[in-house]
Amino acid sequence: MSKTLSRKELSLIGREGERIKSGLSNLVEDFPNHAKTITGMSKWLKANKSTCQRMVETINKADDGLQVIHSLPGPAGIKGFIDLAQEKGSSVKLVEEAREVVQRFENLIYEYSRSHSALKKLIDDSSSVKEAPNSKRDNRAALFESVKAITGETMESSFSAFILKENEQAPNYLQQFTLTYYEACSAAENSRPIMMPIASCESSAGFDKPELISQDEQKSDQLPVASIIKELTSSSIVDSFDSFSRDGNWMVVPTQLDSSVSQNLGVIKHYPKLQQSPLHGGKKASCVGVHTRYPTKTLYIACFLEKKFAMRSVANAGVYSSSSDINNISNPDSLWYDRFHDEADLGLSEPRDDFSEKFDYPLANELVEQLFAMSGCNRDDYTCFLMKVDYPIWSAAYRMFFQYAVD
Repeated sequence: MSKTLSRKELSLIGREGERIKSGLSNLVEDFPNHAKTITGMSKWLKANKSTCQRMVETINKADDGLQVIHSLPGPAGIKGFIDLAQEKGSSVKLVEEAREVVQRFENLIYEYSRSHSALKKLIDDSSSVKEAPNSKRDNRAALFESVKAITGETMESSFSAFILKENEQAPNYLQQFTLTYYEACSAAENSRPIMMPIASCESSAGFDKPELISQDEQKSDQLPVASIIKELTSSSIVDSFDSFSRDGNWMVVPTQLDSSVSQNLGVIKHYPKLQQSPLHGGKKASCVGVHTRYPTKTLYIACFLEKKFAMRSVANAGVYSSSSDINNISNPDSLWYDRFHDEADLGLSEPRDDFSEKFDYPLANELVEQLFAMSGCNRDDYTCFLMKVDYPIWSAAYRMFFQYAVD
């Protein structure tokens, strides 16, 4: 056996770790809410508290598959944990799936090492000599330049700020406001037009084309599904407003196909009934995200989650294929097969922080202020989650998931 693992072997182990986490997360997700904390789980299952601590920390804090392998209890401890869950009446299907991933865990250990602790040490030793910290960024930058050269498309920055809250008029639903700003979009003669995604939900069913509004209009709940903000949008787009159209879940933007011209686009979207609220029988997860359809230099995402949901949720982030269907996803771990092994670091912020400083993006404060002014929401009611990525992977989706602990 080699003394260190190759980058390919680390990647394979990491992918397997994500699959193992998915199976165990599904089992724990089926527990009653009071049994999802370390102490509550230990009391409910009558299980070893150390095992429960490692299970909870793996499910809630392990950001990638290698961390999963590192933080999990050993296979024997997990098997005992699953037996206790079965005694408590957990779903037969979920128990069987959990046992299958434990078998995969054992196979993984003995394929690369002689014990769980030896595998963890091997991963640590190998990780210390893997690629330099900036190499992924450099690779993404090279991809950006290649795609730009092939397509003739480029975007200086993409900024999206989301508000996710309970609909006060219809508390059974989650309501979402989104302000998106595309800066310095450039397209060559044969490029594709700029496009803006429209959520597939009850609120957008009858949407055909956007409205044109001023940033001084504070319509709050009266905002339509999508509105072009005149002050944030290039005159060439505003002047061609009648040419906007919808194609499936995309809004097609009239785009000037001239590489010497750059265009800006500001849009505010409103979905009063995005999905049924997790507090009222809806699925126990929600998601916000951005598709990188144009090669983009810098991506900024801010999500303001209402505190009543933030205090009951676990947040994580990932990079996924743009084609993955998330409408029926209640746990992001189930998308382990569609997740790229690339950074999607999630930051936490206070709602009135200096976002221009945090993002190192001068327009951030103005755009966040615009979102709250036009939506009529109060910043103090929210917790903020942030993500910034230089040279995001082209044609991927950068997503934040929130999993809610509700019975």
